[in-house]
Amino acid sequence: MDAQVPGTAPGTAAAPPAGSHPGAAGSPGPDAAGPERTWSLQREWSRAFLVMLTALLIGAVVTIVGVRGLMNQVEETSRRLQVELEKVEVLRSALDAHEQLGHQLLANAPADRSAFVRQQDEISRLFGETAAVLPGDTASREKLDAARQSWQEALAAHGLWGSQVQSLQGSHLDQTPAFAASSAAIRMQLADIRRYSLAEMDDGLAHSAELERFLFIGRSALFVAALGATAYFRRRMVKDIIRPVESMHHGVRKLQAGNYNHRIEVFRRDELGELAEAFNGMALAVRNSHEALTHRATHDPLTGLANRAALMEHLTASFGAGSTRRNRNEGLLFIDIDDFKEVNDSLGHERGDALLVQLAARLVACVRSDDMVARLGGDEFAIVVMDDDAGSVTAGIAERIHEALRAPFFVGEDRLTVTASMGAVQRRLDTSDAAELLRQADFAMYLAKHGGKARLQLFDAEGYDHMTYRAALKRDLAAAAPEGQLRLEYQPIVDLTSGAILGVEALVRWQHPTLGLLAPSEFIPIAEETGDIDAVGCWVLDTASRQAAGWRKALPRCEHLWVSVNLSTIQLPNPRNLAAIKRILADPAAQADKVVLEVTETALAGSTDGGIAALKTLKETGVRVAIDDFGTGYSSLSSLAVLPADILKIDRSFLGRQASEAQSAAMLEGILGLARMLSLEVVAEGVEDRRQLELLRALDCHMGQGYFLARPAPAEMIVALLAAGAPLQPGPAELERAVDS
Repeated sequence: MDAQVPGTAPGTAAAPPAGSHPGAAGSPGPDAAGPERTWSLQREWSRAFLVMLTALLIGAVVTIVGVRGLMNQVEETSRRLQVELEKVEVLRSALDAHEQLGHQLLANAPADRSAFVRQQDEISRLFGETAAVLPGDTASREKLDAARQSWQEALAAHGLWGSQVQSLQGSHLDQTPAFAASSAAIRMQLADIRRYSLAEMDDGLAHSAELERFLFIGRSALFVAALGATAYFRRRMVKDIIRPVESMHHGVRKLQAGNYNHRIEVFRRDELGELAEAFNGMALAVRNSHEALTHRATHDPLTGLANRAALMEHLTASFGAGSTRRNRNEGLLFIDIDDFKEVNDSLGHERGDALLVQLAARLVACVRSDDMVARLGGDEFAIVVMDDDAGSVTAGIAERIHEALRAPFFVGEDRLTVTASMGAVQRRLDTSDAAELLRQADFAMYLAKHGGKARLQLFDAEGYDHMTYRAALKRDLAAAAPEGQLRLEYQPIVDLTSGAILGVEALVRWQHPTLGLLAPSEFIPIAEETGDIDAVGCWVLDTASRQAAGWRKALPRCEHLWVSVNLSTIQLPNPRNLAAIKRILADPAAQADKVVLEVTETALAGSTDGGIAALKTLKETGVRVAIDDFGTGYSSLSSLAVLPADILKIDRSFLGRQASEAQSAAMLEGILGLARMLSLEVVAEGVEDRRQLELLRALDCHMGQGYFLARPAPAEMIVALLAAGAPLQPGPAELERAVDS
């Protein structure tokens, strides 16, 4: 089913499908009721299962009764046959015994005539009992009656029946064959009775077989009926249950996929139909709620403009691989209202909001229909300018906005004049995504704001790259010390008379994971801004002091080697950082008396008394303090007198080539004389050629450092230099190489 009916406008509700709830197209109220139910799945399927259960019960009863009747039939036939055969057998045995005694009487042999008569009575009784167990009106009963009649007639014919026995005299052997033949005939009749009994048993078994066939036919009929009922109810289940459930499942999947216009077809007015109608109502409510939430999520509630999320979605779509606007040159205008905070502070936020509403209306009036105006938050707005090849359209819109803002705003009884700072950026081929485009526009607006306000500033790629570079350093600097990315190089401080290495200055480097080895000038100012200078400074002090202590212990002629470490005045006012520095220096492994802390004169000149007080506190640990870059901070002689300094490091500018030799000599001589009066040691920085070295020697400057004496080097090279013990006094050949380099 389509999510939207053709011909309907986007965002409008599609007509419900055929068979669906007529009220599904509208918003049903909580008490809205659908059409009355005309079917009941519960009642229908309850009856179906009752019929199936009844059929099963009937089949079970028929089976049980039939099998029981069959077994009873067989048992009854077997039992009756057994009784008949037993009675016939007893009767036959009695007749045989009676016949033997009759032969004795006919032969005039001695015999008990009374017993013979009693046997006749017993046999008569047995005939009666046998006749009682045989079924009436059967051939077996007729044969038995005939045998009894023949037996009595045979005895009477030979004078052996009843009272004839007592009067029988003499030998009658000639009658014996006839008497035997009569007895044989009677036994044949009894044998016929057995055959008739077996035949009756066969009849009974045949009846049982018929009963079995009837039972089989009945069970087969019930099975066929069960198959038919199963097929019928399966078809009904597919039609009345499975199809509606599948339709509902399909609707749920559609709803999960975000197709809120899909509706479920209502097949019947039963429970599932009511559930389908309830689902349709829920889908409609979800769609309405989704549209409301989407509007709230993508629009500014105050001005009705698109918000930041909608702007980012719009820009991201234009950057997508499948976008039809991928090759378009979009422009982005970032707008910030100048001094809007003063409006809120003076007139209140309600009137500030009213001003923003009027301002939004003027911005919309300045753009084309295809352009997009969005409120990013507070007093910040953005405009996406479509199809701007060279930025002229964006500049034209900015000019129209400035023109529109010249007219005053009236908020209540207040008349307000508003200006705006705007930054414009044109999307380039190297612009990676929407977020970067927005950052570039924001950066341009920042330059406009700090360049005088009420103006348009175009995006400066070089300045933005520098800002991005600094931002990357700020982001990564916090991990430099914990992750072991910092490195130390050392530059020797040399006795200018003997060439011996007196100390080393520790210089930190940052081995950035992606940018390579960075000099201190690239990241130390950033560290001072972010506060990471505390961690960097403590790491340098701890590492350098311990490494120098190891050299003093392991290398000859290095017992008095000292190490100089630069401190930032940002570190000094912080009590926690000051305590961390004191803990490092208090460790005996650091040997604080062989540590020099360098602080620039410029930093101390701009610092309050907190920096000087902190240096005095640190000197209590035994360290010495050096004033770095001396002569460039314009410090007065009175402030120099109170500085807790032990060493002055003369700035390299006093040895520069731009000054004449006479001027350099005069200024250096004055600084050296001042240091002698204050009992301070002096280190000349920036010794880069032999002329400077000879000048310092002539002025009796005892210590210096510079590329002419030794360049900064890793710890391994410094160890080799210290172990060699060679004086650092270059000859003419070294001088030529130094000049060529």
